Amino acid sequence: MSKTTRTGYRVYWLDPVSGAVGSPVEVAGGGSWSITLNDTEDFSFTVRKSDLAAVQPRFYTPLSGGALLTHTAPDGIEYPIFAGVLTDWGAEEQHILELKFAGIREIFERRTIWATLEYTGSTLGDIAWALCEHGMDRPAGRLPIIRGTRSTVTGQRQRTYESWNLSNNFIGKRWKELSEVINGPDIMLRPQWTDDTHTYIRWEFVHGTEDYPYITQAWTPDFDTTATGGEIISVKVTSSAKDILHRVWCTGAGEGEGIAFAYAENPNAIRDGLPYIEGVINDRDQTDETILRIKAQGALASRSAMVDQVTLDFPANSQKTPLGSFFVGDIATVTLRNWLSIPDGTRDMRIIKLSGNLDATVTIDFQEAQW
Repeated sequence: MSKTTRTGYRVYWLDPVSGAVGSPVEVAGGGSWSITLNDTEDFSFTVRKSDLAAVQPRFYTPLSGGALLTHTAPDGIEYPIFAGVLTDWGAEEQHILELKFAGIREIFERRTIWATLEYTGSTLGDIAWALCEHGMDRPAGRLPIIRGTRSTVTGQRQRTYESWNLSNNFIGKRWKELSEVINGPDIMLRPQWTDDTHTYIRWEFVHGTEDYPYITQAWTPDFDTTATGGEIISVKVTSSAKDILHRVWCTGAGEGEGIAFAYAENPNAIRDGLPYIEGVINDRDQTDETILRIKAQGALASRSAMVDQVTLDFPANSQKTPLGSFFVGDIATVTLRNWLSIPDGTRDMRIIKLSGNLDATVTIDFQEAQW
């Protein structure tokens, strides 16, 4: 991997179809970015309109243009952080223009399943990748995406997507459904350099597997909030019980009395004398009550207890754990002390979000890693 002596952020124009990296962008201000687990990333900044005279118009035209955000660590390694497509213009003022970008997953939020697809004896990760390939199977549909995860077990999953159900078959929606079943796989598209020349990027399609729903990682980052003189700038713990449910109903296709439905419940709430709390989710194109029950069970599993979230402000230029050396979806060890909601000690926590501006600090959100 090539290295540079300049540290910090850089922004480049990008051709999102080929992955070709263009010239550096002179950011006038307002740069902010966020990467959320199992969702589409976002990035925005403003440019001086006078600077656009030297840029090919396709780079700042919605859908044909794109941007690459990188961060160079103290070790000289330039890591791709965000790469995506220009989706819209924001506010235009006399001298500046705001540009809004979304991760390449946004393309699949706008591409639907156009043929009947049936998968049997498969894994959810394999199905997710097959949907990615189908999403590129259309005129001018290819994108520089490679598969980064291979299934390690024989699958028993099955899914059918009907060609007539176009309005419900957007691929991004189907990916989210796969992730939200019990022990469903995390699914992310991560930018990476194609080689050491840093002239092209591609996206690596990575996902969890049947035996381990989290994305495999090469190492485990460590964040010790108790260390004297440590790098962590600030810590916040948020605990919420607002989403706790004891029974989840899942409604499906149909009208009136013919609507398909199923439910999942936690009988411990009755035993413990708690006031019974219910919720309703839906999948309007699903007729199979078994699948509806599985969806209800997945929703119940994620909403049966308080959620503890730890948020750290951390230096992007960390010597030990620089931005780019770890990913959203990674399991990290987090050490905490003197919080009411979380016992003292070191525990595994999953990184569910990274966000920041184009300054020296990155915000990291964690939730407990359990499945």
